[in-house]
Amino acid sequence: MAMKTNFEIPQMSANWIRNELNKKFQPDEAGKKYQAIIETYEKFANDTPSIGGKDNPMSKNFYGALSAFAYYECMNRNMSPDEITAMCYGMMIGDKKGGQLSRFNLNNRLVQKLFHGLFALRARKLNKHKEDGSWNNTWGMKINPLNRKEGISIHLLGCPIADFAKKNGYSELMPYFCETDKAVMEHFGGTLYREHTVAEGYEDCDYWIKNKVE
Repeated sequence: MAMKTNFEIPQMSANWIRNELNKKFQPDEAGKKYQAIIETYEKFANDTPSIGGKDNPMSKNFYGALSAFAYYECMNRNMSPDEITAMCYGMMIGDKKGGQLSRFNLNNRLVQKLFHGLFALRARKLNKHKEDGSWNNTWGMKINPLNRKEGISIHLLGCPIADFAKKNGYSELMPYFCETDKAVMEHFGGTLYREHTVAEGYEDCDYWIKNKVE
């Protein structure tokens, strides 16, 4: 059995996997499959460079992706595009309530200052540990580097998820992960505009979040 990892599988991923297995298999078989997925996840988590564990506010994104890779592996890498899309969405959203961003005018200067200020706190932490190497290949973050006047803009530098996918032969899943970001933003009441991602070979992923156009 795999050694216990310091970062357990995120609860939303675990819930989605259990529900999915219960739909597909008899209880005994579902239990065995779940155990195999957890062991695969733990192997992945233990074999990858640490990005700071629970101290890193973005760790859940990384370990959520590892749980998706583990599920995909234990399904013999045999999933349809619709199944992969449903997996990404289910693990990222779960039963989270939506619509929060629709309460804000994301073009309002004070609202922009508030959101960019909150992201700046996260950016300082990420960038410090990225620069000194203590969180290995964690994301870096720039706040509104293109000085956009509308909406909220951040760029993420590098991507440990894309690094893992490339190293372990899961790159075919990356477009689904990146596309699901847009669906997640819609769920929360905004619209994500994006021109490029690290998975496509760029040095950063641009997140430009604007109010949803009804």
